[in-house]
Amino acid sequence: MKRLELVFNIISIFVDAIMIILAGSIAYFLRYRVESFLPQYPIQFDLTSGEFLKNIIIAVPVLILIMSFYGLYKLKSTRGFRETFVKVAAGISVGLMVFVAIYFFNQHIFPSRLIVLMSWIFAILAVGLGRFVVLLSERAFLRRGKGLHKLVLILGWNKDYSLKREIKKRPELGYQIIKTLDGNGDIVAQLQAIYNEQGIDEIIQANHDLDRTTNGKLLKFTHDHGITFNYVPDIVEAQKSNISLHDIAGIPMVGLKNTPLDGWGKVVKRILDVVASLVMIILLLPIFIFIILLIKIDSPGKVLYIQKRYGQKEPFDFFKFRTMHQHLSVGENYGGENAQKAREKLWEANARKGPFLKIKNDPRVTKAGRFLRRTKLDELPQLFNVLLGDMSLVGPRAHVLDEVELYRERYRRQFTIKPGVTGLAQVTQIKQPDLPFEEEIRLNTFYIENWSMGLDLQILVRTVVVLLQPPGKSGDY
Repeated sequence: MKRLELVFNIISIFVDAIMIILAGSIAYFLRYRVESFLPQYPIQFDLTSGEFLKNIIIAVPVLILIMSFYGLYKLKSTRGFRETFVKVAAGISVGLMVFVAIYFFNQHIFPSRLIVLMSWIFAILAVGLGRFVVLLSERAFLRRGKGLHKLVLILGWNKDYSLKREIKKRPELGYQIIKTLDGNGDIVAQLQAIYNEQGIDEIIQANHDLDRTTNGKLLKFTHDHGITFNYVPDIVEAQKSNISLHDIAGIPMVGLKNTPLDGWGKVVKRILDVVASLVMIILLLPIFIFIILLIKIDSPGKVLYIQKRYGQKEPFDFFKFRTMHQHLSVGENYGGENAQKAREKLWEANARKGPFLKIKNDPRVTKAGRFLRRTKLDELPQLFNVLLGDMSLVGPRAHVLDEVELYRERYRRQFTIKPGVTGLAQVTQIKQPDLPFEEEIRLNTFYIENWSMGLDLQILVRTVVVLLQPPGKSGDY
């Protein structure tokens, strides 16, 4: 999802709302304030400006919601104006019927049938006009190369350049073709080189001659790197549930999304993260102060431990309360090379299989640190990571950079979404400290493929329930 798409979708919502209000206001003004307008239809019931305002406040969200069901706020839409106008007319028609039904259910008598008819006509025209202006503005940005999706085409032996030609001819589709492959050689290696050099947002697989094994590798590559995979329907069988049917340049495509978070889910999740983290920081301020004093009294050094960790495709500064003696904490601003050497020696006592360092009864941990780790209070500063946008409340674990270097290629899908303060794997590991690394990867993959707000809320509730249990039940890790 490009930021430009999100911006114009948000603009579309505001423009639609303004146009609906404008259309209703014009209809109200003509009917109730212009005496010479349609005198052959006398007013039977008066509608005060206060009542009109109340009705319009109800009508706007109802119409916006119905229009969303018609896909009018779909990200990365390739609709033309004609199709958009048809959907606007359908959405407003159904939405207005729903609004009238709500009104009749509550009020029984509607003041004017004529104002409903006028509002319907004016709303379709006004919203259609607003959408036309927004569409022209978005296309102007796209023609200037702003917000384009970096696209790689994989064409067949006959090199069906009609697809390539149509995409190039229609910049409003929002694509920049950065490479065209013919299916010869190691395609995944070629794609990896392109990805490393300039990045890839989408791939269109239009080569019917590739075998299932190669297509499987392509699909895995796109999943591991968070790339949208489009293909002509008869090429491969659908292997995932996140399927979208659409067309590009008039050619039918089946898209396999990496995660439901590739659309509006990402926006909703971010709003929840900002609001929830801000509220929690304010409410937990006394606990923050207590922990700061506890660390200062227990051992000399900094209160916060800031470490580079790998997030969504790039490293970020990860915040925790310091739980180790400062001279044994890894990092230039802490124990430096001596701390790193001490850490390397501890690899022999690694209590968990996989590229993680987990030491039972770690001698580097302070007394206060053991308490903070058992109660998970050392994780609280990550709320600031959430507020800053580096993390989410729920997601895979954020891993240390040198651990990530040991990952096998198939583990890297974890980095296609933001890491979380808690997650399906983390909350499971609190109850099962010896959770195998492969099981953690499986849980994270399940979360990525099946994300929903309901799943996030379920994980958050499970986390609170587990943390409220007596310290020590989850192990001293």
